[in-house]
Amino acid sequence: MSESHFLIYNHKKRPITLKAERISLYLQSEVIEAISENNEIYYLFFYKNKFLTALKARKLRRNSFIEDVFKKGIIFKAPHPFINALLSTNHPCQIVDFDNVLRKLKNNYSPQEKAFILTFFESFIPKKQLFQEIQSVYYEYRRNGQNFLSYHIIEILLEFVPKHSWVKQLTSDLAFKNYTATSNENSGNTFVERKLFSKIDEEYYFQQLVNHLERESRWINLIALYIYKLTPTPSINYYQPLVKTLERHFSEEETLHILESLSQQFPSYLPLKKDLFDNYLKIQKLEEVSRLMAIYQFQLTDSQIDTYNELLENWEPQKDIENLEVLQPLLKSILNVYPENAEKLLHTFVTSLLKTHELTDVKEWLAPFKEDHKNLEVFNKVDSMKRLSQDLDQMQKLGELYYEFHQFDKGIECFSWEMELKPTDPKPLHWLSRVYREKGMTEESDAFQKLCSNLHRRD
Repeated sequence: MSESHFLIYNHKKRPITLKAERISLYLQSEVIEAISENNEIYYLFFYKNKFLTALKARKLRRNSFIEDVFKKGIIFKAPHPFINALLSTNHPCQIVDFDNVLRKLKNNYSPQEKAFILTFFESFIPKKQLFQEIQSVYYEYRRNGQNFLSYHIIEILLEFVPKHSWVKQLTSDLAFKNYTATSNENSGNTFVERKLFSKIDEEYYFQQLVNHLERESRWINLIALYIYKLTPTPSINYYQPLVKTLERHFSEEETLHILESLSQQFPSYLPLKKDLFDNYLKIQKLEEVSRLMAIYQFQLTDSQIDTYNELLENWEPQKDIENLEVLQPLLKSILNVYPENAEKLLHTFVTSLLKTHELTDVKEWLAPFKEDHKNLEVFNKVDSMKRLSQDLDQMQKLGELYYEFHQFDKGIECFSWEMELKPTDPKPLHWLSRVYREKGMTEESDAFQKLCSNLHRRD
């Protein structure tokens, strides 16, 4: 299953395979949008990082909570570490019906939180039913003489059903206005987060919101908040705590994913590039390390040079090198300290480059190293290969050089030409047998070895 695919379970505990599309963090909710194998859209609802339920989209209401989530929330495209974190900490995620949602809300949340969470589902559950459930919370508070809390429920309903006559009647009450004024100064109610978020351009309220999220250990939301604040103008005041929080809660790979995403938004923000550089060094992403060295003149420490020298001495590229120039800065830094390793390391790089590049390109790539590392055999060999490639009478020598650089298919072409040009010479047959054996093609190898033996007998 790929990084963006995951399982949820229906009412009968049967698995449904979904592919995450994006996640949005909005107020105290986190919502993952995903698509099934049948192209059905599902929304997974979380409240303060705790899974509530998943619902299949049919027709979404305009101006609904789910619309606000993806219009006003902080959105990240899949795959993303936030999605993985939510799913792993809430596994297994099972769809539950409305009655079970109500039971879960009653058992795990305050009545005020229950009323707020119910507004999440207006595109999936009849609005009248949701209204009645929220209204019952209001009456429960009133019966208990908790007038202050009851008017907070009216605040929720005022956003949820602003045109409802019962709500309009209560909001026109002078007492409601007095409670509203008081609640704006109260930090212990459900609305504290949205009120702080609405003023986060002011440093005092931003810091209050940071403290609020830290108290609740909601580090996913805290990271999203720092990213949100960085978006207009990158600032070290937000960037440094972001990186510290990432390192505290995410793996190196997940931290790198988020930093790379930020790098696309802030392509010239130097502290971010330096952190990317350090992370690439840790996980030994050679091309990325070298690319940043070339652009930003980042330097390796002595210990990093030692580490990378040892790494490259035993290096076997996991993929072909696409950009010829990209690895030059890294290699130059190492060879300046370890010139005695130039022959071996350049030979390794040429071996990799020849897989996807022409001899002319490889020769040009080597040119900057000649000034500091003269008289290396690798220079002579590449020059010879370039010269011999123009001479059909030199296919045997060219094939042997290709073999030395593990370019077996090109070697086979050369030895095949030589075999046709010199049908009585056993040498190309011997080399064809040898190359095919290196490729693991034993039948072909044995066939050429037999031809070679037959030729020797005739002599």
